[in-house]
Amino acid sequence: MQFITDAQVRQHMTMNDAIAAMDSAFRAFGAGNGANLSRNRANAGGRTISAMGAVLPGAGVMGAKIYPTVDGKFNFVIPLFAFEDGRLLCVMEGNALTEFRTASVTRIAAGALATSSPSTLALFGTGIQARAHCQAFLTTMPIKKVNVVEPMGDASAFCTWLQDTFKVSAAAMTAEQAIADADIIITVTRSKTALFDGDAVSPGTFVAAIGSSKPDTREVDDKLLARSACIAVEWAPQTLIETGDFMLAKPEALDRRKVVELGALLAGTTGYVRSANDVTLYKSVGIGVEDVALAELVWKRVSAAG
Repeated sequence: MQFITDAQVRQHMTMNDAIAAMDSAFRAFGAGNGANLSRNRANAGGRTISAMGAVLPGAGVMGAKIYPTVDGKFNFVIPLFAFEDGRLLCVMEGNALTEFRTASVTRIAAGALATSSPSTLALFGTGIQARAHCQAFLTTMPIKKVNVVEPMGDASAFCTWLQDTFKVSAAAMTAEQAIADADIIITVTRSKTALFDGDAVSPGTFVAAIGSSKPDTREVDDKLLARSACIAVEWAPQTLIETGDFMLAKPEALDRRKVVELGALLAGTTGYVRSANDVTLYKSVGIGVEDVALAELVWKRVSAAG
């Protein structure tokens, strides 16, 4: 049994690796080759412990992600077991892995639902996941400009980082300004209310709402839900009951016939065919399939490296 650190995760995996692994994992899961364990939480004394997991027969593993929440901060750990006999393969720090897995899945959803040649990204938030999403998108898509909105403060240092790291144009601006010419909108905040007016989103825009995985938080409004021609989710049984983006919406705003699972979307079995002017939405909450699939990849590479 190995203990694998966040430093080892970063050493043995790239964002492109994560994107490829997540694509394979969701195609397998969408075909029924695996089972997902919904997130459960327990709260007491101002502290929360959460857990979720998956069984992935094709990858030969099963496991869970367990994490406490203390003062709004997380600390992830992943025990990984062999599918064949249940032996413990490794215990892995999951903070670095979570950055890779969340951003890589968003990139897969964008590949299915966004225009193939986006030039402008509107990004809400400047934290860890904002940086991870920039890595996933700005290295794999022809994006030349990033419009940054930081609801909680100053985004100037983040814009400088974008310019220096990815050689793109980046500027802080209001929500209205940011979405006006955006081909892709990504929200990675902890907002409790919608971040922008859904009616102001341009035709053909792909929106990825990443930040809300609790019933009392939301980043997109009813107008955007109603306008979206397709709403992709990782796993409907979890997303539909977990995020305020859906749970706080009026019933008439969310047409559940438009909600499709990412695995089925990648397989082309949903019946949805994107038109150029379609507004599309991907709503992420994070599921155990992602963590277990990436943990298996890292464990194999660390093991091979000795």
